[in-house]
Amino acid sequence: MDFTLEPSVMGVAFAAFAVAAGAPVFGDGLRAFRLRRHLAALKEAALADAPTGFVYTRGRVVLDAPLFAPLSNRPCAGFRLELRGAGARPAAVIERRQPFRIVSGATSARVVATDGAWRLTETGRRTIAPGDAISEHLTALFEDCAELFWMRRQSQPVVLVERALMAGDEAHVVGQMRVARPYEMPVESEALRTGTDDAAIVETHTRSGGPFGIERRQPGRPFASETDLWMDRGGHLDFVLVSDAEPAAAALAPPPWRMAGLVLGPALSLGALTFLAHAADVLRAHARF
Repeated sequence: MDFTLEPSVMGVAFAAFAVAAGAPVFGDGLRAFRLRRHLAALKEAALADAPTGFVYTRGRVVLDAPLFAPLSNRPCAGFRLELRGAGARPAAVIERRQPFRIVSGATSARVVATDGAWRLTETGRRTIAPGDAISEHLTALFEDCAELFWMRRQSQPVVLVERALMAGDEAHVVGQMRVARPYEMPVESEALRTGTDDAAIVETHTRSGGPFGIERRQPGRPFASETDLWMDRGGHLDFVLVSDAEPAAAALAPPPWRMAGLVLGPALSLGALTFLAHAADVLRAHARF
């Protein structure tokens, strides 16, 4: 009995897709392998030393613009609001994040981690009984959340849990640190043109502290520091984490199954190429090209 596999149009299309998918699968596995190695050797680096590369550091949270936590109503860099019902897992989650700075001594670094992993402890909790009114702010946050309206219609109590990174708290950040200062203007003074070539008004700008731990600065000029540090998920590891407690390297490591891509990716591409080669032989045997 002949069990020769006759290629089909769908089979060829799937094989072509598998060839293209093999490289991303392998790349993700390689990234997970490198990340596990770096996290295993990760040690804290003092922000005052202006470290670069993949580092773990900490500092006090300073905001450029205020974002207020929905339950505690305190300025924060980001929050996670969980909607809970009878189950142990959240029925819905609302997240808001923004870039912020961490400061240690005279050194500061901007943290851009809006799409990274945030691990925050609980900062507020509120139980809304059936029939109780919900504030306009919370209603606006859950405007597109069908779970909330379903629970209210079923007369179930609603539990809201807030997790936020407050201004002034200590933040622990793991990510790619780099020096990014594309331009520099004098800190002491800036000359403003008045429209004539021989006259100018000179204004002296000084940095001052604002409310809610927000530092004021002039538009178009970086903070007045010797180095302008940025921390994000750049680099070949593509990883950034923000936490309000010291993270454990073992808990940060990606799951072992992700490293299966190191074998699965090449196997997927090789198997698909083999199938395409067989399909080409079959077409040639039938003199179709």
